[in-house]
Amino acid sequence: MNNSLKAILIYLLNKKYIGGRHTPENRLIKSKTKWIDKEEEGRFDKEYKKMINQGIILRQKKKTGKGSDWHISLNPRKLKEVYEMLK
Repeated sequence: MNNSLKAILIYLLNKKYIGGRHTPENRLIKSKTKWIDKEEEGRFDKEYKKMINQGIILRQKKKTGKGSDWHISLNPRKLKEVYEMLK
């Protein structure tokens, strides 16, 4: 698993962004991937999309004061899998 993806999962767990509580996707991804190069960024994108497709990360469109953007949180039904990935 990519270190950036691991950092995102740990952040979501520590801040308890699980289920109905969510955070803006672009802000979180930008802060956790700003130091990686282009090649590693491609691998990160593939793994990140795979986690969304598996339902581990929930992604929903939310309206905010500045328009609408994507927000993410962890799927409470997949927490056991998240803990297994982080071992």
